[in-house]
Amino acid sequence: MTDAQPAPRALPLYPRRYRALHGAEIQEMYRDAVEGAGRGARHLEELDIAAHAIRVRTRTSGRHRIGRFTLAAAPYALAGASALAAAHLTPAVAELAGTGSTAALQNGGIAVFLATLAAGALACLGRWPLARALAALTLVPLVAGVGADARLIPLLAVLVLMPGGAAPCGPDRRLAPALAVLIWLPSFGAALAGVAEPGLGMVGQLGPAAVVLAIRMAARDGRARHALAILVGAAPWIVTPTASPAGLAIVGIVLALGYGIGRVARPRRATA
Repeated sequence: MTDAQPAPRALPLYPRRYRALHGAEIQEMYRDAVEGAGRGARHLEELDIAAHAIRVRTRTSGRHRIGRFTLAAAPYALAGASALAAAHLTPAVAELAGTGSTAALQNGGIAVFLATLAAGALACLGRWPLARALAALTLVPLVAGVGADARLIPLLAVLVLMPGGAAPCGPDRRLAPALAVLIWLPSFGAALAGVAEPGLGMVGQLGPAAVVLAIRMAARDGRARHALAILVGAAPWIVTPTASPAGLAIVGIVLALGYGIGRVARPRRATA
């Protein structure tokens, strides 16, 4: 009896050497996944294999350095994107609650902001594949120039580039929502006070990043890529003061202090 689908059509996308080593395993996994499945499920499995093949060819899978970095950075990038979306939505919601006016809610960017928050909620629930898929869909109107914040594009792109079939480690999953809330809180306070242009200042911009940076580096597995991952997520806020040499110096000092405090607080390995 012959197999109607002996191998996935995306298999040739893998590099030749990788295909020679793992081709039989990929083919067997594909057969198990699509056995008795409909056409839609087979197409989704083909897309998943094609995406993995592209990651292997571009060295962005979980086995490569870039893939490991995007896996660490994805929670913080999504946290930054969620905080940015919430900061845009908070004044509009406050205006609706205070005056009943829906004018601020009637623009194309609102859907993008809501979708970004939905992706963040899915990630908090551990549904990372769905969060990645929603982020990819949200990038389409952003790249097309819908009336939303363009700073969301690189943040959501980090999430999309995260290796498939993997989830960030526990400390990053727990700290990322805290970073999002800490970054958003000044915007919430400004909206309650009726301030249209809050001007959050140095503390509001650098404080959350420095605190989360210190906590993450204090963990036993804290590495330089985790520090860089936090800076990626907080980039829309921490780069604002760097327009002047003095601002750049303050940013560098505050972040260096956060990194250093975390390294000093890290528990030492017991020596024999």
